[in-house]
Amino acid sequence: MRLVANIFIGSILIFSIGCGTENNAEKEVISSETPSEAAEENSTTENDDLETLRFRLDMLVANHASAPVTLLMKLSKDDKDVFHPDYVNDVNKTETYSDDFSAALNFGVYKTDLIYDLVHHHLDDGLNARDAANHLADQLWEEHIYSDEDVDNYRSAQDNEEELESLLFQDYEKTEKYLISHDQFEIATLTMVGSLVESMYFTSKAIEEHGISDSKIDLLINEKHQLHELVELLDFFKGNEKDLALKHRLEEVENAYGKIEGKEGMTEEVVEHIDEFVFALRDSIVNNEI
Repeated sequence: MRLVANIFIGSILIFSIGCGTENNAEKEVISSETPSEAAEENSTTENDDLETLRFRLDMLVANHASAPVTLLMKLSKDDKDVFHPDYVNDVNKTETYSDDFSAALNFGVYKTDLIYDLVHHHLDDGLNARDAANHLADQLWEEHIYSDEDVDNYRSAQDNEEELESLLFQDYEKTEKYLISHDQFEIATLTMVGSLVESMYFTSKAIEEHGISDSKIDLLINEKHQLHELVELLDFFKGNEKDLALKHRLEEVENAYGKIEGKEGMTEEVVEHIDEFVFALRDSIVNNEI
């Protein structure tokens, strides 16, 4: 599944079935295209799809990739830094993510857990999430994404909210930028899906504990827009069975929003309906059940 080998590129050849001289003429037209010409045409189509995918991913990173940082900073302020160590994914589960699909999704989960831990000033927990993410990074592309220097940076930023937020923004974006620049488009997409689902999970848990508020509704709407873009991106990989299954699960969450685009209509009943699907999807991801 690594890189873009499994991108679904639809090439449809239409053959008209006739008879007599018309059929023979058509056969001559079809046979006049050499294998090298056909291969060149398919290659051009594939390159166009890859460039479209690269552009879409770049735009998603530019517009939304660091959103979980902002989201968790806002939730931390709104809910007075209430920290729940049992909310984050168990760092001992990394060995169960043995395929690229589950490893990429849960790399995104641990990336967001790292933010959750650090914005609540739980450095040791954050470093555990960081180690778990690095373990999966080694598995996916054989290179750490977080360096040892990060530890000192995290420690020095713990008492400076502005510095911490800036550091988290930089750290959060560099993964997707690294993956896109190395043409690992599928892994980049799955990583962003894992991060978004974990962010939505934290929003839902905060609503469950502290109730709905205008700021949380804003977060829910923002998450909906990111969700829609990721659903569309997964169309590029729908030739892969697991990617297709994930797309269907994300669509279930998207459908739970209904036609709601803003604060109007975002009732407690609607929010609870969204939360139900978010919790179920998040459990499926961290338990490797997709």
